[in-house]
Amino acid sequence: MTNLFRLLAVAAAMAVAACSSSSSGPSPACPKVAVLSDLAELVRFRQGAGRDLTDVELQAKFASFAFGCRYEKDAVVVEIDVQIEATRGPAQVANRTTFEYFAAITNPAGEIVAKEPFAADLEFKGNVTKLVVADELAQRIPLVDRNSGSNWSVLLGLQLTDEQRDWMRRQRGR
Repeated sequence: MTNLFRLLAVAAAMAVAACSSSSSGPSPACPKVAVLSDLAELVRFRQGAGRDLTDVELQAKFASFAFGCRYEKDAVVVEIDVQIEATRGPAQVANRTTFEYFAAITNPAGEIVAKEPFAADLEFKGNVTKLVVADELAQRIPLVDRNSGSNWSVLLGLQLTDEQRDWMRRQRGR
């Protein structure tokens, strides 16, 4: 009986090895994935001129991301798990709010060739002030040369207004 189990284990290992090896060799490296530093955080204020802590409606920032990819015949699909931490500010009167983030694909020259927006709908129930938005994104990059995939990038960012972006830059400069 023990020999039968050993034989089955060896046969299973050989089957796995046969499936994982291919005549074309290992898959090429994945495209790069990064969060744009200027668009990694959002602070949204209520309408008006006030810009102190009591005027904050929402704060959001990328908490983490993980990614992998799979190569198809004429493309690479980058699969990204992203987590964005959102904090309700003292000026947020409604329990529901929303913000947007995006994934942009850049070619080897660094030019944006595609951008996909995503909406995060939040509901702060009771005294909950912090939520984590978890999402799974898939970005498909058409490729002429399968070995060029690692020269492409997927960039993540929060969709900010010009005013929000300028305010965040001033805060970082302090």
